[in-house]
Amino acid sequence: MCHLKTFLTLVAVVFSFMTARAQPTKTLTGRLLGEDLDGVPRADICARDTTVIGTTDLKGYFKIDVPVNTSTLIFRYVGLEWTTVNLSEECSNFEVILLSRPTYDFMSIRRVNRQRLKQFKNLPQLYQEAYEKGLVKSPVPCASPIFTK
Repeated sequence: MCHLKTFLTLVAVVFSFMTARAQPTKTLTGRLLGEDLDGVPRADICARDTTVIGTTDLKGYFKIDVPVNTSTLIFRYVGLEWTTVNLSEECSNFEVILLSRPTYDFMSIRRVNRQRLKQFKNLPQLYQEAYEKGLVKSPVPCASPIFTK
């Protein structure tokens, strides 16, 4: 009788572990470029601020599996602005450009944000330049970056 309880407990634990891990996922691929249009090596890809779900390779390419209900990703790298992008249901290849993060000494937050917004508005031209050079596959970015203050 004791062995039967142990066996049933083991079956229950294995079954609960399998159902917890069987969350549906989707595979996303893409490339992460810096403002200079070079690949960003070993950048973190996060599902939330602290949950790293993948990294880029040495040329900035990545392939990750994310839960189907994930709506945003955060790309981060030392010396570059963290970039939050909205995921689109119809896209599985994301090409993202990270902007540089200069040091803003002796400036008010409003002035810093105005300069950052000006730099952020230049992203479509940078993306078009990357497309013309053959660095990205699509003429229009699939992911829409979000400007955060």
